[in-house]
Amino acid sequence: MTLGHLPLPLPGGGTFMIGAAAGTLILGLIMGRIGRIGKVITTLPNTAAMTLMEFGLLVFLAYAGTRAGGQIAVAFTSGAWWRILLLGVVITLVMSGLAYVVGRWVFRSGGTRLGGMIAGMQTQPALLAYANGRTNFDPRVGLGYALAYPTAMVTKILVATVLSAL
Repeated sequence: MTLGHLPLPLPGGGTFMIGAAAGTLILGLIMGRIGRIGKVITTLPNTAAMTLMEFGLLVFLAYAGTRAGGQIAVAFTSGAWWRILLLGVVITLVMSGLAYVVGRWVFRSGGTRLGGMIAGMQTQPALLAYANGRTNFDPRVGLGYALAYPTAMVTKILVATVLSAL
């Protein structure tokens, strides 16, 4: 968490902090890469990681559903629902289309790994759960997700931080 509170310089003289979420994610990536610090193992066994992933997904979706449920009535009564829906469809299709083209033709990824990569690029655990269910938990889906998710999450956090500082 301390890593997220370090001030980073912006071009033009300002500073910003990436925040606790990005700091924790970056530290987790570093610890996972190191694997061991003395007698302390910094990685999780696969079964523990899968259990925590499923539990985390369940808690996240429950939280997102309860938060969205309180706002959906306002969207329907204001008449903005169709614009929100249309914008969501357009953004999702453009993002998925670009991810497919880049993943398939630039990086030569297969469809199974590409499903995980698209879920990771959208930082969308519900899409990961769907892809895992469709492929019977093929490890290539998880690999694609793990390759794309950290970069996408850190990029989103940095872009949001820079935009909010403007």
